[in-house]
Amino acid sequence: MKKGPDRRTWFYTCTTLTGIAAVLLSGTMLSGTRTTLMDGQVQDSASQTLEANAHTQVPSTAWTTSTLSHSPAPTSIEPIAIKGMTERNIHVPYKKGEKVTLSDGLPLFSGPKDHRTATDQMKITHRTSRAEKYTFAAVQGEWIKIKTKEQDGYWLPGWYVLKQSRSMTETSPRTFNVRTGSKLHLTPDSTAIWPSSQAKLNEALIVAEWKEWYGVTIAPRNWKTESSDYHHVLLWIRKTDITDQTPVTDGWFTREQPLSLPFIQLLADTKLSQATTSKQAVKWLGEPDWKEHSRNMKDTGYTMQLGQTWRYERQDAHLLLTFNPKGRLIEMRWNKPADPGNGEPYYRDYGRFDVFSYTTEIAGRVLPQTLPWKPEWVNQGDLNYTFLQAGTEDVLLMKGDDGGFSGMHFESSYYALNRHTGQLLWRIHSGAGLAQAFINNKRDAVTLFTSYDTDHKEYRDRVRHIGLKDGKLRWEYKHEALAVKGIKTAQDVVIVDSSVADGSTNGRIHVLNSSNGKRLWSKKLTTGYRLLNRSADEPYVLYWDQDQLTAADPMTGRIVWQIEAAQSSEMSHIENNSYFDGVDRYDPFGTVSLERWMPLDHQWVLLDLNSGKKLSQFPVHAGQELEVLNDGMVLIRDNQKGDQYGDYEDFRTSLFDPKTGELRWTRDVKLQRGLVEGEQLYIIMNGYPAAVDYRTGKTRWSAKRALGSAKYTTNQGSYLIIGDRLLLPLNDDLLVMHKREGTLLGCVHDVVMGTPEHRDREAKNGMINQIGNKVYIGSANGRFRVLPASGFEGEILP
Repeated sequence: MKKGPDRRTWFYTCTTLTGIAAVLLSGTMLSGTRTTLMDGQVQDSASQTLEANAHTQVPSTAWTTSTLSHSPAPTSIEPIAIKGMTERNIHVPYKKGEKVTLSDGLPLFSGPKDHRTATDQMKITHRTSRAEKYTFAAVQGEWIKIKTKEQDGYWLPGWYVLKQSRSMTETSPRTFNVRTGSKLHLTPDSTAIWPSSQAKLNEALIVAEWKEWYGVTIAPRNWKTESSDYHHVLLWIRKTDITDQTPVTDGWFTREQPLSLPFIQLLADTKLSQATTSKQAVKWLGEPDWKEHSRNMKDTGYTMQLGQTWRYERQDAHLLLTFNPKGRLIEMRWNKPADPGNGEPYYRDYGRFDVFSYTTEIAGRVLPQTLPWKPEWVNQGDLNYTFLQAGTEDVLLMKGDDGGFSGMHFESSYYALNRHTGQLLWRIHSGAGLAQAFINNKRDAVTLFTSYDTDHKEYRDRVRHIGLKDGKLRWEYKHEALAVKGIKTAQDVVIVDSSVADGSTNGRIHVLNSSNGKRLWSKKLTTGYRLLNRSADEPYVLYWDQDQLTAADPMTGRIVWQIEAAQSSEMSHIENNSYFDGVDRYDPFGTVSLERWMPLDHQWVLLDLNSGKKLSQFPVHAGQELEVLNDGMVLIRDNQKGDQYGDYEDFRTSLFDPKTGELRWTRDVKLQRGLVEGEQLYIIMNGYPAAVDYRTGKTRWSAKRALGSAKYTTNQGSYLIIGDRLLLPLNDDLLVMHKREGTLLGCVHDVVMGTPEHRDREAKNGMINQIGNKVYIGSANGRFRVLPASGFEGEILP
């Protein structure tokens, strides 16, 4: 796999305020050369002058309180010239375009502020980082403008660039009271001021001091909007305006008398940064409720790296802190329930691990509490997603995938695990190229097709047959074709699909004996042909060509049965639509059904693959999908606009009985991923878990109110029933619900689900499965585990 430095993206950067620039602005007039400002632009001179109009507004400083510089107070101060009561000049030691040296954690504003903007409405989204390069651009009043490679207009108070501003010290957080009539300042002795009131400062904090000034933090009115996360503001107040102070004791989440959520959020935003260690975090917050493996900290194309995620859980919010392998905080994320009274929308926005990120998710009315479930074993893979492909008594055939999409997919793999211990038996990486794997009908070997050779770093189509237990090569097919398009399998054979000539749309199939790889027979097929086999359990080689569906003897190529039927043009897209998760849910431990639904002659036709007999049928419509339930009944989803994509309201879903040829009921909703148990059908209804009466289609319960108000959710897997519990992967969690009422009970501990693009079929079939008393669960952080079904039900009984 490719290794290299982390990719850097300017995201919500929360960093330490070590050595923040702070100096008292003196009113002494100093002699010396000064440069002037013309229309707010900096003249090209060695020393720039910053003019500030009085009453410039304070920014919403997102400031953190890691260790600050404790250098002695300066013996002299920066040159300052006061022009009356409303203007001030500061000599800024930078020319336009020069690199500006800034401390971590300084607030960056969208523009200069004044008293007309409330102190809790500054909307600070970014802070300075030593990893970023800034250049000096302009001055305006008490403000300077800086640029980065990606942003052209950040502003911050010019006071922070003075070289004598390193004598500010950090203090432990303290609440405080203020005198009536006191003022808040942008910086010590700044002309930009705001009135203060005790009511607005009841949950503010003293966090720093500089000479006769205290630095105080004030929370933003809203921590989150649909597009941005916001941080607190750092302002300054004279010490003489403080009447009393009360230290905030450590253990914010473990106190007998709980702190209010807004106050805890301000404490966390003030104290936590990328310089925070796990030892500091546990001192301040207390021991977490849960510790888990994190999601992958690296982008696709880079070697996987996992850290540790701590969960602090309250009824009104969850705080998730993720630490890298060195124990440094890399992500802070709040999960909050939506406020139904405010009609609060659903927000979901995760940052990247290459910079410190601060994010908030506002979901449904209920936050799922973490539930313990001890695995029998866990295998840690080297790619994000782990999908179970097939299982035997002793071996699990797995697919690994980095989950990348649209130019970000670099790697996939097939590998085998010992079913009893989780030990890795063998693994073959396939890079970004096409890869397929089919287990043979004896279930002791697997045929692999890879278009990219990771050893030679080149595209080289290879068809290999290897032992399932040991991964040893049994045979390799040396093809003469210009290119291999892919492979299929049928009973005792491997079917190689290849090109006839460069640029030709015709093809040729070569049918090989799966035991030794020797060619048995070949056949040339014309433009538009399709190979229809999906498993080595199927008795014949199936292909559609020239308006005929043919079943051929796998050993001889002799035609066994044939149906004359044009392929339905209305459904030509269904297998090519990568967002369609497939007609059937396969059982990785079982054999496939020999009854298949196929679109032929403008009909969906159920065929007996042994005889070619038509067992049932119904009309095909454009934009239609179907899903075969676990009892053989069929859900027909019709897009009423005739499109293959669409909103939920575009769909109508019917339950079709293949035996009678009748529709039992129809609903004007989109129903997906159904699982039948008795008289109840568990389903995804318009994106959310639900259950309907199997006889009538009427809704029995829906989890939409509990889980969120998002228009679209991502369902990464299928339902699984354990006793009275219903399990379903949804977004990042493996949810647990009560199957009769739909009550959200929680989510499984240390399981990270995800949303890989265009892997819907792998997720539907291979993310969560059960055989006997064992449950097999994949993940989005490379981990695959086996858990005892009986142990889980006992753990979560109320």
